[in-house]
Amino acid sequence: MAESRLLALVMRHPHPTALARRVRDGSVLARLRVLEARGLVRRHHGVFVLTRRGRDELALTVALARLVSR
Repeated sequence: MAESRLLALVMRHPHPTALARRVRDGSVLARLRVLEARGLVRRHHGVFVLTRRGRDELALTVALARLVSR
């Protein structure tokens, strides 16, 4: 799964159970731990929250995708 797609899913569905329902791949939690180590996501009271760096990374990816699609 692409990193930007996972960041977008975390933004919409921050609870780990909701994420697991959206993505059938069993490696979601492992991938979230990688994003957490990179400082893009953090845990807050049992849910995942995008950090400022994570939001910036997602916004940059969306902007690049829009430019490429034009």
